[in-house]
Amino acid sequence: MRTTLAGARFPTTGPPPTLPWARWLPLSARAGVAAEARAFTADFLAGVPDPFVVADAVLVVSELVGNALRHAGEPGALLLVRGPGRVRIEVSDSSPRPPLPRPPHGPDERGGLGLYLLDRLALRWGWRPLGPGKTVWCELRLPEG
Repeated sequence: MRTTLAGARFPTTGPPPTLPWARWLPLSARAGVAAEARAFTADFLAGVPDPFVVADAVLVVSELVGNALRHAGEPGALLLVRGPGRVRIEVSDSSPRPPLPRPPHGPDERGGLGLYLLDRLALRWGWRPLGPGKTVWCELRLPEG
């Protein structure tokens, strides 16, 4: 078992229970999965009054899912959990390798900014082993109310 934001306890494999403050989306290497994850996140945060916060969350999800596809080949799942003043985002994948942030680079180079953006936008972030792979997680501020 693992503990996530707001004290929720979810199993490390399979979907967590359906709760109004948590959503789980299985991911795969199929075409359009990153777009599906972005839409899923925007829908989950539809009631958040600050559109910039929602945009940040959607960007972070896009980067984490993209990293899972690019570096692990097979993403596992996206977990979103809302708590007082925060949203926790978790993306699991099949690779045990830890995420390695790269410094920002010139405009001619592609990619490599995902973890840099995560570091700038998240209140905190990290990763942990999960079975044969890992989960990369972060928490973003949500406006109260």
